[in-house]
Amino acid sequence: RMSGQVTPADGTDDYTVQQENELEALASIFVDDFQDLRNKDPWKVKRPPEVYLCLRPNGLNNGQECYVTVDLHVKCPPTYPDAPPELELVNPKGLSNENLQNLKSEVGQLAAQRCGEVRRDANADTNTSVRS
Repeated sequence: RMSGQVTPADGTDDYTVQQENELEALASIFVDDFQDLRNKDPWKVKRPPEVYLCLRPNGLNNGQECYVTVDLHVKCPPTYPDAPPELELVNPKGLSNENLQNLKSEVGQLAAQRCGEVRRDANADTNTSVRS
């Protein structure tokens, strides 16, 4: 063997690389609104990404007073991006139940439509639906 790398035959290595690249992109876009939940694990076991993204209306950053926010809890399966992530909207603030349901449905549809795509423009659609 040339290198000490053992590459699993099922291609999970590729998934890990894609997942970590996407996380880096999200972290740079969301900055303080991004949280990698794996960092809270007591044991540093390798597992697929699980993150919180705090969504707020376009144009507002973390320092500004914001009356509408919701956290997007994203839990990726091992084969993400070929399989869609589990998505859950949590801690809604300033959103009516109706808006929250609409947002849940739109987020779910987007995840299904974009399944398999490697996102270079992760921020493009993020805040389109968050309106008070």
